[in-house]
Amino acid sequence: FLIVTPTRLITQVGREEENIFVTKAHSIYQTINEVFKAILEKNLLGLRRLELNSIYEISRLMTSIVELDKVLDLIANSLIIIYKADLCFVGLREGDKIRIAQAKGEHSHLLTGTEWPLVQPLIEQVFSKVEPLSLSLEELRTLPGLGGVEVTPGTEIIVYPLWSALGAVGLLGIVAPISPDDNGSKNLQIYANFAAVALANATFIRRLEREAETDFLTGFFNKRSLRNMLFTELERTMRYGTPLSIIFVDIDYFKAYNDTYGHVAGDVVLQKTAEIIKNSIRSVDIAGRYGGEEFVIILPGTEKEGAAKVAERIRKSIETYPFPYRQVTASLGIALAKNNDSADSLLERADQALYQAKRQGKNRFYLDPS
Repeated sequence: FLIVTPTRLITQVGREEENIFVTKAHSIYQTINEVFKAILEKNLLGLRRLELNSIYEISRLMTSIVELDKVLDLIANSLIIIYKADLCFVGLREGDKIRIAQAKGEHSHLLTGTEWPLVQPLIEQVFSKVEPLSLSLEELRTLPGLGGVEVTPGTEIIVYPLWSALGAVGLLGIVAPISPDDNGSKNLQIYANFAAVALANATFIRRLEREAETDFLTGFFNKRSLRNMLFTELERTMRYGTPLSIIFVDIDYFKAYNDTYGHVAGDVVLQKTAEIIKNSIRSVDIAGRYGGEEFVIILPGTEKEGAAKVAERIRKSIETYPFPYRQVTASLGIALAKNNDSADSLLERADQALYQAKRQGKNRFYLDPS
């Protein structure tokens, strides 16, 4: 409000003086109004410029990071800070589903790890175009895990499909007080584009890293990764004095099986053997394909007796599994880590134990006596 009053009462006689006063008061009003308008516009432009600069700086940082977890954290945390978002979530495409890899803000505990099929009607709608999709609260609640979400009136719910040159990478959701006519919507689209590029890069690099350390046929760790992990486990054993055992597994007569029934049948044997091993060990145990038909299992915190039980469980499961064409068996060697063991010496003793199992007739395990 602007109230302007004369310093003295204007009488009926001073009509001309009154008109002059009203004109001056109106002029004052217009001047002050223009000043305030200029100040407000300048502030808005400054805020928008700050927001845009922040987005570009964060996006530049985001696309320079190669660790997927760090990229996910940066995307979610930045949106919470810049837009004061109530909730932000990032979903990554994994085959025929979207898995929520990161969520921050209210109700985030309902989301992390949730999986949404690509055929879910709302998810299909998100990926049917490149523009963001504005949702109502009722629509948001149709997504698995979000049935109990509450938002304050006037809050915008926007889901951005994240596209890259390789296709759909995932999606980005934000629940925040953003008005439709706000330039923040344009800035958010810029941010989403950068997020898609950053996630595509980080996902690709993670896939390359996994391929570099795993065997493509079995999904187990390869020889190099296995040796590195054994070195780490030996260090832990020496530091804390905990036991450590390893098992060397070799499929009996595998070359003859491969030569007789073909490499495809041989690959099936390797894959099923890996599956049997995986189902026979704990989540803390480490299994890898050492080469050819040989596997190595690292058992942290396990004495020889416990390793023997694991070895017998694996041996029996392989013996009774209905492999194509004929029965398949395996021989196993077990060694317990000693204080002066290196990765090479421990593997050598387990390999020698395996050799003894082979000499004694195969389809059995042998415990290294040292």
